[in-house]
Amino acid sequence: MKNKVTLELSSTDYNLLQEIADACKWPIEEVIMQCIKCGMPPSLGKVPEAFHDELLGLNSLSDRDLMKVVDGKWPEPKGKGELYKKADFLALRRTYALSLL
Repeated sequence: MKNKVTLELSSTDYNLLQEIADACKWPIEEVIMQCIKCGMPPSLGKVPEAFHDELLGLNSLSDRDLMKVVDGKWPEPKGKGELYKKADFLALRRTYALSLL
């Protein structure tokens, strides 16, 4: 199923996208879709649902704070159970944060 979306772009953004489309010999719609796909946060489809809220919360962090998460300088979740240890949540969180940068 496809849904149609109408966007208003500045001339600068449109021209840049059109230049890329021309260079790749792609329709501009395909270039826009690629930009959207590349700019989206990673899918959490394979991540335990118990972690979704905490990982999605990283989307609102600044780049500086995301770097703190990546560097392991972000506070650890308090009072989390065995699932967090078994899934190595801290590594998962660092990887997710890195993918947002």
